[in-house]
Amino acid sequence: GTRWRGQARSFQRLCARTCRLHSRLVSTAGRALLYDLHPYLWDIRNLLLAASAFVLWLGCQSISAPMLLGRDAEPWARRGGLFGELQALLPVGNSCDLFYHPPPLFPSSQLYLLRPLLPLDKLGNEEGGCSEVSQVLQAQLSHAPPLPGRLLGSFLSLSPEYTFVLEDEDGPCGYAAGALHAEGFLQQRDSSWLPAIRHKYPPELGTGGAALGQDALEEAVLFFHTEPLAVPQPVLRRFPSLVQLGTAPRVLDVGASRSLALCLLSALRANGSRGVFCQVSDSDRQQLSFYSKLG
Repeated sequence: GTRWRGQARSFQRLCARTCRLHSRLVSTAGRALLYDLHPYLWDIRNLLLAASAFVLWLGCQSISAPMLLGRDAEPWARRGGLFGELQALLPVGNSCDLFYHPPPLFPSSQLYLLRPLLPLDKLGNEEGGCSEVSQVLQAQLSHAPPLPGRLLGSFLSLSPEYTFVLEDEDGPCGYAAGALHAEGFLQQRDSSWLPAIRHKYPPELGTGGAALGQDALEEAVLFFHTEPLAVPQPVLRRFPSLVQLGTAPRVLDVGASRSLALCLLSALRANGSRGVFCQVSDSDRQQLSFYSKLG
């Protein structure tokens, strides 16, 4: 175990150096050289963001030993070079080609860090799943007041081991959360987590919050007191895991969002998941746009 953790730290340092290399290339290279090398290095950076976070996730003590489901892909299905070698090591393998995106027309030197949720993020009480990360993400990703359970509460309380955080130089800017066994997760959410959070944020709270913005507060409280729609059994049988992802508006690089998705899917796949689904309101244009851009 000690040797594995030492090798994992070395791998993470190499990943961080490669990400810095990408950033420096964008900042300093001549245009001709930049546009020659950027597509390749951008691809590598995105994959290493996911791989580094996945290795860190494997080393979390709260995670039981995962069951890696390696399958030999047909030679024609695998991309060549270093990207193909690294891609083959992730449990999702060649599935990440489903989320292929061309490099951005205007390269960005922004540095990103992708990591699993850590104990240092100070998970709070089990009812609300309040954490510093949750509150920052809530403020950055929506215009609603930062009631801690609104965005990630059920995942932080019931499935924190499948939660990942994306950070840039200004702090948390994205998240990916999942539940390995969605059916049990949804039952537990509806039977224990939702009643507790409704008691904590009663309906009358939405009538006295002018300081926070009346409409936004009412919307946030209404979110907790609206009965969630049931997921059809055929969906749960075919796609047993639930996922939820999001990034702040300032994250314009779709590659970082893709890395979030790959990392979460790798973690779920490593523990036996064979498919995922997400729940999106047909009126939530922000989330619909995000998932559509992701592919």
